[in-house]
Amino acid sequence: MLYMKKATTYEDKINNLVNKIKKADVIVVGIGAGMTASGGINYSDEKLLKKWFPQYYDLGFRSLMELQGMFWFWNKKEKDMQLYWGYWARHIEKIRFQTPLLEPYKNLEKLIKDKNYFIISTNADGQLEKSDFDKNKIFSMQGNYGYLQCMTPCTDEIYESEEYIKKMTKSIENNRVSMDTLPRCPHCGNYLIPNLRCDDTFVEKPHMKNSEKYRDFLRENINKNILFLELGVGYNTPVIIRYPFEKMTYNLDKSTLARVNKGMATVSKEIEDKSISLDEDINKVLLDVIKNMN
Repeated sequence: MLYMKKATTYEDKINNLVNKIKKADVIVVGIGAGMTASGGINYSDEKLLKKWFPQYYDLGFRSLMELQGMFWFWNKKEKDMQLYWGYWARHIEKIRFQTPLLEPYKNLEKLIKDKNYFIISTNADGQLEKSDFDKNKIFSMQGNYGYLQCMTPCTDEIYESEEYIKKMTKSIENNRVSMDTLPRCPHCGNYLIPNLRCDDTFVEKPHMKNSEKYRDFLRENINKNILFLELGVGYNTPVIIRYPFEKMTYNLDKSTLARVNKGMATVSKEIEDKSISLDEDINKVLLDVIKNMN
């Protein structure tokens, strides 16, 4: 089993991480919301809400997280779908179609592009789709703002959202889209909604095509030097990345966990000696690692 001398300073931890990346046969990257937040899209940021959605700020909302939470299950309550899409169309337009590839993702590309890697992510913002990462090595299971699905759902089909979003955002008045722009399922006529894992109606099949590739990657490399590089994964859905990474680090002799997340970088005592915990801004860490790789 691989153990490390416990690093106490930031510089020591960066050097340890550099060393682990260099020696790793494979790198398994886990990406959560903190990665995108490090690039400037922080759902808890009051200033971002005021900048992007002043109309909702004026109504008393103070974060994207709060605003999104209100509309998360809006369609299931049989409320005003024009108001529902008045929010979601603007949200998706900003996050998926107007936000460029953010710096943390660019720096992650630089860091691991020549390594044997696989990425698992809980983000739906489309950042990984905008990157140059091999799309066959990305497993995103929580949905994608780039697609819509039937609200029922009556089919496993999903539909590209961009043209629907453009039409709806152009039609918005008083925070409502016009009735004639509301997207409808071509099969049953029910409303289309964002393809996101909100409840048991989520259409997940299109996103699961790389799940077996992810499992195969882990099985094929189980006895190699594995670095689990966890970036911005918190406790919203810890059973997808955070807890499995801890369990695999504990069970696999040649594994190391590097957990980078401002405010949520702690690791369990059982794997402290096999872990690097960095309670720092993710992009800063990536930049410092790149700088020290040579």
